[in-house]
Parts: sequence; C-alpha cells; structure tokens
Amino acid sequence: MDKNTDKDNDDKTPEQPRQPKNLQGLLKFAMEATSKEDPTGPTEFHMDEEKRKFLEDALKDMTVDVKKEMLDAVKILNDPDATESDKVNALEVINDLIDSIDNAILFQQLMGFDALIPCLNSKYESVRAAALLLVADLVKNNQSGQLALVQLNIMSTLTNLLTHPDPICTNAMSAISSLVTNYDQGVKELFESKEIYKIVKILETRKENRLITKVTFFLSGIPGCHPDFVDKFLDLGIMKYLSELIVPVTQEELQDSQILNKVQNILHATANFCTYNRSIDDLRIIAPDLSHRLKEIVKVAATDEAFSDIQEYAEKILKVMK
Repeated sequence: MDKNTDKDNDDKTPEQPRQPKNLQGLLKFAMEATSKEDPTGPTEFHMDEEKRKFLEDALKDMTVDVKKEMLDAVKILNDPDATESDKVNALEVINDLIDSIDNAILFQQLMGFDALIPCLNSKYESVRAAALLLVADLVKNNQSGQLALVQLNIMSTLTNLLTHPDPICTNAMSAISSLVTNYDQGVKELFESKEIYKIVKILETRKENRLITKVTFFLSGIPGCHPDFVDKFLDLGIMKYLSELIVPVTQEELQDSQILNKVQNILHATANFCTYNRSIDDLRIIAPDLSHRLKEIVKVAATDEAFSDIQEYAEKILKVMK
C-alpha cells in the first residue's frame, strides 16, 4: 500500500491550513507551503533546495524539547477537565511532533497510546477525528506502533467508527489502512477478529464517495503488499463487490474530484486483483457484462488526459478478461 500512487486524499472544500503550534509544526508548515508553489509561474517568493535545507537545519537547531512537549500534550489528553479545544490542540501538537519514526516511538514509550485510545471514543467529534488522524500517522511504516496497537485490540474500535458519518468514517479507514500496511499480523487480525466483514460491507451498503475511495485504496494494495491474503479476500466475494461498483460515468461526473478518485481507485483495486487468475475467473462468472461497462468507461476517459489513469486501469482489466 505504501507504493500505491492512487488518490487517498480528502476532497472536501479547501480549508485554511492548520496553524503551526511549535517549531516542528512551523517546519512542516513552511515545507508544505513551499511545495505547493508553482515554480513555472510568477511568485514573490521562491525557495531553492539550498535555502530549503538551510531553513530545515536552522529550525532543527532551534528544536524545543520534544519529550517535554509530548508529555505536556499527553497530560492534557489524560485530564478529564480539559476542554474539547484543548484536547484537539494537544492531538495536533503530537501530530506535528511525530515527524520521524523515532519521535513516533518516543510517543509510544511515554505511554502515549494509553492516553490516545480513549480519545477515539470521545463524545466530541473533533477529538475523535483528530485522534484517528494521529493513529494513521503514528503507525504509518512503523511496525513497532502497529504491533502495539493491534495488541491493544484497537481494531474493533476503528471498525466500529466506520459506521459514523464523515469525517469519522474516512479517518477511521485511513487509520486501519496504516495499521495493516506491510504488516501481515494486522491483516491476519482483521480476518481472525472478523472485523474485515465491516470493511467489505461498506462496498455493498455505503454510497459516500470519500469512504469508498478509502476502502478501495486499501484494497488496491493487498495483492502487492499482502499476496498471501489474496485468496482470503476472494473468498469474501471481493470481486463481486468491486465489479458492482464499476459503472459507466460521464465526463461531467469525472470533473468532480471525489468521483474521479473513487472511480480510479475502484478500477485500480480491480486491476491489481486481476493479476491473479482466480480473480479473472470470478469476474467472468459474476459480471458477464463487465467488458461492456469498461469499454464505456474507456470511451469517456479517453476524452481528457486528466482521466488517463482510469483509462489505463480499465484497459488492463479488459485485456486480461479476453
């Protein structure tokens, strides 16, 4: 999944960027702002690589006591009298601080998980949302964190949050995806606990574009990152659910970034599973009209370079189904 290039981003109306609360946050803020500049267009400020490196080194030299900041934030999370705003700010401070695996591990060593997990069940949506984003960032490519949270039985908490409205459900799916990425024990836990059924059910019963995008992004990484589990996913009827989501779209519909990302991830997940003969056989049996639908999608996708990934994935599926 870490190699997946598909869209797994949020497509809400753009919001003002979160203001940095410490030097690590300021560095992240500056780097993100610089990366968004258009170097080909006119701009009053341009940071070349040398200046960028200087800023990074300078801010690192000024670094505050990360351990102290984390402990202060954890104290707020554990304080029953802390306000909603206080807790959200504390979670965001921690998220700014975990800009490296070492800092993510430090948070774990400071018993941060014990303070974080109750936030997932907070009565405040904003606290739950921020806590889920922190989980996703904490365990990304961090096997120590993945192991610790799986052992703390966090999986059922995360899958239960999939039933909530956006942004809770989409943030929960991001956290689940990070929790099992390149960590087979995490995928194994999904099946042994039967929590995987809650994820698969989303494909059958839910309609939210962003949530479907998150789930299919997760699925698109399974064949490459967890090949030993492909048959288990096929046993769940995953090709049936994916094929039912493959429907013709208009050019106008694809102008909507949420629909564009959803269609792209559905097709990418299907194409990746189709690297296995059993998946292709399943499609031929359960979706005899799929080729027609794919050709309609290709026809529309060919009209605009922005839809090239959709065209590529649809053509891949068509090729293997011949």
